[in-house]
Amino acid sequence: MSGIFISYRRDDSRGFAGRLADALDATFGSDFVFRDIDDIAPGADFIHAITSRLASVDIVLVVIGPDWLAARNDGGRRLDDPADFVRLEIELALAADKPIWPVLIGGAAMPAEEALPPSLQPLARRQALTLVDGAWKGDVDRLIIALRRQLPAPGQSRRQWLVAGAAGIAGLLLGGLWMLSGTKKNAAITGAWVAQVRYDWGAEHGERFDLQLEGGRLRGTASYLGLPRSIVDGQVAGDGSLEFTTSSEVLSGPSLTHRYRGRQVPEGMRFVLETSGGSPAATPVEFIARRP
Repeated sequence: MSGIFISYRRDDSRGFAGRLADALDATFGSDFVFRDIDDIAPGADFIHAITSRLASVDIVLVVIGPDWLAARNDGGRRLDDPADFVRLEIELALAADKPIWPVLIGGAAMPAEEALPPSLQPLARRQALTLVDGAWKGDVDRLIIALRRQLPAPGQSRRQWLVAGAAGIAGLLLGGLWMLSGTKKNAAITGAWVAQVRYDWGAEHGERFDLQLEGGRLRGTASYLGLPRSIVDGQVAGDGSLEFTTSSEVLSGPSLTHRYRGRQVPEGMRFVLETSGGSPAATPVEFIARRP
C-alpha cells in the first residue's frame, strides 16, 4: 500500500478537503488517496484504520483552515486533547518520520510553534503550501507537480515496486559508501548553524540552518525571515562547499527562490544568498553562520 494521506478537521475544512481529494483522485487514482470519510468502512475501528494507513503512505497532507488551531469542544481546545483524531494523525505521522506537507486553505496562516502542543511543534517547521479559492486550479496543479516529484509512479505492479525499492536500497548503500569515503569537511557540515543576516533592504533576522547528509545529498531546512524552508537540490562538493535552494510564497506574484552557496572558513560557514523572482531584483547577501 502507498499513496497520499489527507488529514483535516471536518468542521474547519471539509469542503476544501473534499475538493482536494477529488483532484488527487482524478490524477493518482482513488486507491492512492486516503481520506477518512471515503475510506473507512462502516463499523471499522477508526484508530486502527488510521494507524495502518498512515504506516503505509508516502506523504501526509495536513489541511489547515482558519479554525484549525482554535477549534474547541466542551473540554477546551481540541488540539490539547490527546484523544483528538487530528492530533493523533499528526503525532503518528511525525513518529513514523513521514513527509508532512501543511496545506493552508481559506486564508489560514501557518500556526506558530509555541501555539501547538509540544508533540505537534515539529509541524510548524514544515514548509507550507497555500491553496486559494480564486486560484484553486492553478494552486492544485502546482501541488500535484510537487507530489509527482516526491511520489512513486502510481499504477506500478508489485514487481515494479520491489525493483524500485531494490534500486533505492542500492542508492542508499552507494550513498553511504560515498559518505564514508568523504572528507572530514563534509562530515562537519551536518547539524545546526545560526546566523544574523542583514538583508539588502536593511532588515536583520536571526536565521537557522539544520543540515543533514542523506545518501550523498544535502537535506534539511534553512530559515528565511525567521521561518524554516525545506532545502531542495542540495549538493556538497568534495572540498566541503555546498549549494542548495529554498522557496518562499508571496501573497501576490510568483514565489521567491533563494539560492545559497556556502563554504567552510575558520569563522564558521560563509554563505552567499541570491534571491530571485521578486521585483526589483535582490542584491546578493553574504553572511557567516556558526554553531549554536
